[in-house]
Amino acid sequence: MPETKGGVVIVLLQPAEHQRYFSNHNQTVKDCDTLDAVDEVCKTVTGCGLEKISCFDAFPFHKTPVGESLNKYEEELDEAYAIFLDMIQQKQPDVVFCCYRSPHSTKYKDFQCIGIGRTRDYPVTVQGQSYTCVNGFHPSYALNFLEDKSALRSLFIIEATQAFRRANGTWRESSWMTDVRKNCAAIVEIDTKDKEDQSRTRHDFQRERFYTHMESITKILDSLKSGTYDDITSDELYDLVLEKRYNVLFPNCLLLLVKIIDFEDRKGDRLQDKGFAQLRQREELDVRDLRRNVEEICEKFMRSLRTTGASFQVEKGGKGMFTSAGLNKSLLPLGPFAHQFGFQYNLRRSFLKLVQVLNSAYTYQGRDVYNIDRNELAQAFGLAARQLEWALAQHVAGTQRRVP
Repeated sequence: MPETKGGVVIVLLQPAEHQRYFSNHNQTVKDCDTLDAVDEVCKTVTGCGLEKISCFDAFPFHKTPVGESLNKYEEELDEAYAIFLDMIQQKQPDVVFCCYRSPHSTKYKDFQCIGIGRTRDYPVTVQGQSYTCVNGFHPSYALNFLEDKSALRSLFIIEATQAFRRANGTWRESSWMTDVRKNCAAIVEIDTKDKEDQSRTRHDFQRERFYTHMESITKILDSLKSGTYDDITSDELYDLVLEKRYNVLFPNCLLLLVKIIDFEDRKGDRLQDKGFAQLRQREELDVRDLRRNVEEICEKFMRSLRTTGASFQVEKGGKGMFTSAGLNKSLLPLGPFAHQFGFQYNLRRSFLKLVQVLNSAYTYQGRDVYNIDRNELAQAFGLAARQLEWALAQHVAGTQRRVP
């Protein structure tokens, strides 16, 4: 509880520049994407949101971005940080979840995160008091900068879970967590190199990544249809999917579609309400271009699945790029077949689900033009992701039952 000593304290950098405060705490949280995301993770991990969990800023009440105001407002930052340290000392938390990076080369580093993918296996002593710290990262990195990288969201949930379970003494580290951390560190390293190219925006990189994800999905689908994987066991196929990280393809595509939908339905108007009219216009153009690009890639993917003789939809207003018979004919090589079972069978079902729901996202308008429902596009990747995660979990459960 925020008003009591102990427990977990989540430490972010500072209030958002456009942060608004309401008498209703829940409204304040919902108005800020970062707080809303942290609140959702806390509810997922503990069942309680930020109304019962302490979340401090390293620079409370300082809304001017610290990276821009360091030289001009360093004394104010010193004062704000001193207030934060006093809050920590008064709270005496059992665990500090460190989710900010210091803007200064030598100061404000007591509870900062030490890099995505790293761990803090040592206590931190501040003003004579020792604290257990868990290394995190600022949620905006996964929400706003690499929002189509589902692995980063998974890592944030893992480390948040670690913070709360260290507080109650039930945390157990597993080897697969190390793999997730290494993967996320590699993602960040690539992103850092990409940022050196000043000629491209993050939307350019998102478009390229979506194209790459769909290329990989097409490659797996072609391999399934051609029987490339038929001669390997379900165990070997399971290992291949995890080794190549094929399991994140569906979630990554889904997150990019969710970004488009969320902006069109909610975030654009919120930027306008907060006085960011120019930013809203710029983002609107970028998101519109991103949506057009995503829709083109998905349509190209669907057309590539056509088997000779399979019929496209030609009835105006008809649902589907393919007719029902045309879709069935095109998917016939995908199976799954009676002689297949286990992960072999369930992996095929995941891709079947993707294509079937994607097909239903299209409505024929005439002259070989289709209207595309963005929500059904997102639903296709969401259902396929859940189906694949279920298939992976079923395989693990079956493997454990085989162990004598």
